Amino acid sequence: MKKNIFSDAKLFYAHACLFAFSEIIFILSLPVFLYIKGFSLPFIFMFHALTNVAGYFLTDKIIPYVLRTNIKRVIIMGVIFYIIFGFAALFITTANYWWLVAFLFLSLQSLFYFPARHLFFVEIAAQKTVGLQTGVLSAVSLIARVVAPIVAGGIAAVSSFNYVFLFGAVMMIFSILPVLFIRTKVAVDFDRNKFVEMQKNNVIFKETRWPYVADGMNNAVSYLMWPLLFFLLLGNEDFFQLGSIMTITSAISAVIMVLVGHLFDKKHRKSLLSYSIVAEAVSSLLRFALLFFHPLIFVYTAQSLYSFSESALQSTFDSYFYSYGKVTNTAFFTIHREINFSLGRFLLCLFMAVASYFITEVENLWFLFLIILPILFLYFQKVKVDGLIENGRKA
Repeated sequence: MKKNIFSDAKLFYAHACLFAFSEIIFILSLPVFLYIKGFSLPFIFMFHALTNVAGYFLTDKIIPYVLRTNIKRVIIMGVIFYIIFGFAALFITTANYWWLVAFLFLSLQSLFYFPARHLFFVEIAAQKTVGLQTGVLSAVSLIARVVAPIVAGGIAAVSSFNYVFLFGAVMMIFSILPVLFIRTKVAVDFDRNKFVEMQKNNVIFKETRWPYVADGMNNAVSYLMWPLLFFLLLGNEDFFQLGSIMTITSAISAVIMVLVGHLFDKKHRKSLLSYSIVAEAVSSLLRFALLFFHPLIFVYTAQSLYSFSESALQSTFDSYFYSYGKVTNTAFFTIHREINFSLGRFLLCLFMAVASYFITEVENLWFLFLIILPILFLYFQKVKVDGLIENGRKA
């Protein structure tokens, strides 16, 4: 049995690596692509805001019925939605409605794929080594996320930006292959009334609500605000320059993720979360300072420090997520996380849509990066129920 679980874990890592390779191409390219095609900043931010509406309102209503089948099928379906999104993005212009097709399948992908993926990994990961396994999962995804923009940048340089999405869609197909060989079968029966009751009464659910909203906001800052505004203000029309800058730091960041996961299992959870939050706050201030001082060496230094702190924070935060899922109800906690994460992304993107409508100068929009500071300190809320991990009590 252990051998099968270990094998399934390796297959899941392979899927995560291949998926992350294509996903980061889509995530980083889409806002820049829309801007180049003539869409306004308010439109771009609102586009991303509304893709999270389905996740907030429909996750607990639709996904439970879908998860009653083999979750492998749900993961594959979510990947297929992403592939269709990639092909649809090829045809987007301001003169047609292909952006609406891309929007539909991007929303469906987020709604179906991530709840199934997180739930599946919670079942595969062992309780005693959940931190280490989360660190490995994050590390292989990180390496893929660094390599992908460089490859995509080369494609954009020698051909057309449209072919970046074609490349991402084709590569996404390969991420399905490892999933086909995973032997673990997971199906979930979901009682929505019990879920609502647990949301209201379970202390872990109540104390982690705002941290997951904050996590969604931070995700939007890291993967939408930062690359888009970097491109507009500092990229010199070379969007993938940022990916090149990050290359050397990727190996160190991957090691940090694995090490943090190991320390998480050794019960250094609170210290890891506290130090990583403070480090991310400092590195975020350095990235904000790029508005005033941005020679290449400082850009590299600020981005490297941010990459290191983000690696530690996300590895710790995700380890908490899988651990809390194991000591409560795995399906309930996964859906709880997705609902609040989607709400956080929606709120941040909506805020930026309104802000960019009234603030037309990119230099002034850059000041909005300071919003990350109060968001980060909401993460501290998560350690209030740390003690429940030790006794495995279903609070």
